[in-house]
Amino acid sequence: MGADLSYPQVVISPERTYIVTGGNTGIGFCIAKEIAKMGGRVIIACRNMSKAEAMQEEYEKELKEKQENVQETNRTEPKLLNVEMMELDLASFDKTMKFIEEFKTRNCPLHVLICNAGVVTASKEMTDDGYEMMLQSNYLSHLLITLHFLPILQKSGDDARIVNVSSDAYYMGTFDPTNLNCERSFGKVGIYGNSKLFQIMSTLWLSRHLKYPTVSITSCYPGIVNTRLLYATAIGRLLSNFYPRTPLDGAATIIKAATDPEFKGVTGVYIKDCKTTSTTSYAKRVDIQNQLIDYSLQSMSKYLPTDLKDCIDYEDQGST
Repeated sequence: MGADLSYPQVVISPERTYIVTGGNTGIGFCIAKEIAKMGGRVIIACRNMSKAEAMQEEYEKELKEKQENVQETNRTEPKLLNVEMMELDLASFDKTMKFIEEFKTRNCPLHVLICNAGVVTASKEMTDDGYEMMLQSNYLSHLLITLHFLPILQKSGDDARIVNVSSDAYYMGTFDPTNLNCERSFGKVGIYGNSKLFQIMSTLWLSRHLKYPTVSITSCYPGIVNTRLLYATAIGRLLSNFYPRTPLDGAATIIKAATDPEFKGVTGVYIKDCKTTSTTSYAKRVDIQNQLIDYSLQSMSKYLPTDLKDCIDYEDQGST
């Protein structure tokens, strides 16, 4: 019996703004498109702008064809999708900050931040900042964006959300202070799992320490999806033969977390197959979460917002 990968087709105000990182391909493509079809304003943040522009053209072509066929037209959909592109390279703190500052200068609201972009590298690669590629791209840079955008999210209304796209690969992750940056060893499955474990742990930590009750934060698992990312590992290629799930199926859980009115105010949870579920006891360990956050903030210290203490209460608030 398959999972019920459904989400309500809500009508979203065109003033409600969503950022989707990595929205130019795969799951992110579907997330951005479906939210835009509901009426929301979507900003796709990605590194490859030419692919993003081609994706936007595909959006518009699909919508035009649908509207030309009266029987297939959903009249609740907007005539034009409110989608725009911004350049974001998560492998660089400087370039990530450029994206952050460019968005801030717009002085526009942000209601939902969807941290979707992710990479898997076949061998050890270090960024110009000196961090392992998956650690920085999948986890650290997304956390940096989150910390900078917290005040904007808080000011944007009573239902602001942060949705981290994680993975059950976190089961293979571990917090090893002696090998956080692959100082001793590299294994792509384990290091990818680390980046996803850290996403979940930071989600749980932030859900306890955010000073803003109107901002919720969740982690989502899209399932094993036939995208380019899946084929980056031998295990993924094997699993693709047994767990066929389309990018839209994979996007469903994230779309639900980002748009479903029932998820308003729901925070600090892991969502899988469109339902909340429990994480491992290891991911919930507050002592490790604290060590992770200390390491993360130290790693990004020169890029952190000056008003961070206005957003986050550093005093430990107990276990999740």
